[in-house]
Amino acid sequence: MIGKAPSFMLTKENFGIEQGKIEEKLMQMGVEHAAVMRSSILLEDICYRLFEHKSKEVKVAVKRRFGAVSLLLQSEGEAYNPLIEENYWTEEDVDYFRNIVLTSNREWLGYSRRNGKNCLSIQVRKDKKKQVRYTLLGMALGLIVGSVLEEVLSPEIVSMIDTYALRSARTMFLNAMNMMLAPVVLFSIMAGIMNLSNVSEVGKMGRHMMGLYLLTSLCAAGGALFLGVHIFSGEFAQIGTAGDAVASHMSLLDMIVGIVPHQFVEPVVSGNMLQVIFLALLFGLTLNSMGEKARPLIDIVNAMDTLCLRVIRTIVRLVPLVAFLSMASLVFQVGLESLWAFMEALLAQGLMLVFMMAVYGVLVAVTGRLSPWIFLRKLAGFLPLPASLGSTNAAMPFSMELCVKKLGVQEKLAGFAIPMGASVKMDGNCAFLILQSIMLAKLYGIEVSSGFLMTLALTSVALSFGSPGVTGGAVICLASVAVSVGIPIEAIGMVLSVDPLVSMLRTPLNSAGGITAALLLARHENAVDESVYRTE
Repeated sequence: MIGKAPSFMLTKENFGIEQGKIEEKLMQMGVEHAAVMRSSILLEDICYRLFEHKSKEVKVAVKRRFGAVSLLLQSEGEAYNPLIEENYWTEEDVDYFRNIVLTSNREWLGYSRRNGKNCLSIQVRKDKKKQVRYTLLGMALGLIVGSVLEEVLSPEIVSMIDTYALRSARTMFLNAMNMMLAPVVLFSIMAGIMNLSNVSEVGKMGRHMMGLYLLTSLCAAGGALFLGVHIFSGEFAQIGTAGDAVASHMSLLDMIVGIVPHQFVEPVVSGNMLQVIFLALLFGLTLNSMGEKARPLIDIVNAMDTLCLRVIRTIVRLVPLVAFLSMASLVFQVGLESLWAFMEALLAQGLMLVFMMAVYGVLVAVTGRLSPWIFLRKLAGFLPLPASLGSTNAAMPFSMELCVKKLGVQEKLAGFAIPMGASVKMDGNCAFLILQSIMLAKLYGIEVSSGFLMTLALTSVALSFGSPGVTGGAVICLASVAVSVGIPIEAIGMVLSVDPLVSMLRTPLNSAGGITAALLLARHENAVDESVYRTE
């Protein structure tokens, strides 16, 4: 038996009627028409093979598990796998086209032999939120397991487990991710530019994007200043003094001049995303202007773009495990008790996420003239993924997929806007820099004056453009902000210990800002498929 799922008994005589009932059932479950038709063709082909192999009837159950929908087939008789690929067949073979169908859809099919029956599965629709669900489960289990081990094991053994197992495995994963980040940004932006029909579109879209970036960054800075001043008001226990720390203003000129690299390979090797973007724009625009002469190079770039995205998707399959390891390691390093000391900072970062989601919804409604509720629902279902990754760049392929498949953004625009936003669109980092600086200033007895806040806001907005979109990148920028407002550099050590937890609220805001900008840019260019956008 196959549980209590709706089942149908198919024979040669009633196959057409029962097949229609199965299709109707799938449509009632909200499965897309294309997926229903694909599954129906596969069902017909597999049943044909089973009937030819002397199976009198095939039992088909429609199974739904979370968001996934599958057809489970059972037939009695001797062992027979209709999915075995034929090594040699030609157009003259009777099953030539049936073999093509099975071969091209092999990823959706499965076979096993159980209880004397041939059991097959046809995956109708994949569970798109499985990765997110497993990641949240990994985070919860990491907190539980870390707390239990810390209680039952000695500190020496806990330290060994953390050093040689947890942090080592997490470092290997992050190294693999960082290895692919620069190539992904380089080839994604180049491919996006080369697919634009007019080079002048790039400049026009770039100006529009930068305007959106500046607007939302100012909103993030204003909201963070308001929350920081009110949440971190009152008396704080002093953990130190500013001492001889001297405020020093950052040089924006150095940052601007540094955008142009002096070597071709260095930006990719060092991971300097602003320089990588410069290279991508330069070569992408040049290849676009060359027309058909550059067709071989364009094909190579498109192939490399596809390859890099698939490699990073393969790596990201380990995210649930990494989430488990990260949370357990966090418990080992700072303990659950120490985490409570930063609850106010976490609360402020969480409120910023809510506030900016409201800002994005208003922009989508007013500027994009689209339903903000549809946008916010789809965005809310996506945000746990960048929260678990802790890296805006690592979440970039999934942000592009959301834009194209859920929001209806044209693929060429998503390929241009999302990599750009993942490198220079950091509303979460902007809010983080302001909130953490105000908290540290209170802890070190520094007066939070209007001049302090003005310097903090300007520095944070400037640094949010081009800050590293990798795990811990915001903390690197925080050190620069701290110096600019007179906070001792050693204060950053406090933030480092709990940054993985804060990052779970900061990174989703970074990704949400980039996705919003990509949608609004596509809307401005009339490149949004509203039927896809409205589809739940």
